[in-house]
Amino acid sequence: MITNSILNRINILLEDYSDLGKLPAEKLKRGFRLMPEDPDNFVLVDGRVFHKAVSRIRVNDIARGDRAKGLDTLTIYPPNDYKKMECYLGKNNSSGYCIAHGDELVSVFSTQGSSAKALLKDAIKHNAKRLDCFALRIDGKIKGMLYDIYSSVGFKIDKHKNEGTPGEPYAIIGGISDYVEHDKVHPEDERVVIFMVL
Repeated sequence: MITNSILNRINILLEDYSDLGKLPAEKLKRGFRLMPEDPDNFVLVDGRVFHKAVSRIRVNDIARGDRAKGLDTLTIYPPNDYKKMECYLGKNNSSGYCIAHGDELVSVFSTQGSSAKALLKDAIKHNAKRLDCFALRIDGKIKGMLYDIYSSVGFKIDKHKNEGTPGEPYAIIGGISDYVEHDKVHPEDERVVIFMVL
């Protein structure tokens, strides 16, 4: 049962996001840092609201040329897929995530990098136990910003995840798969997809 308090919070978010695509780039950069100790950083929202918010934020960041946040590679699902997930948006209007299939963390975004700990703390509280992300394989070791962030809260490479045969292009072996882009093989490419579990 939806209470008036929840409806009011959702209406506030809807109002906030209805003009999001029209805000100047400077204002979008001013989302504030979410503190991990705050208990009310994120609110559960409808899948369509989440889709609209993440889509607009992604477009605005790409238009500003801000590829450092990785939103250009973020997988955005169709609205009907989000309706089957638990979708959360941050009170800073610049962070969010979804829980799919009961425990899979997907569509994680934050235009405020310092909010990552708060976001992950909240996601773990809502049963996030597995995810996949991009990383780099350099000299046989996995590295990268996302790998470091997820590792800092306890996620580890899922070495038991094996979905392919060694030698197969892009087979997932021991939780790691070579990166795939436009069906082209990149033998010198250091990028990989890693699967992590808590």
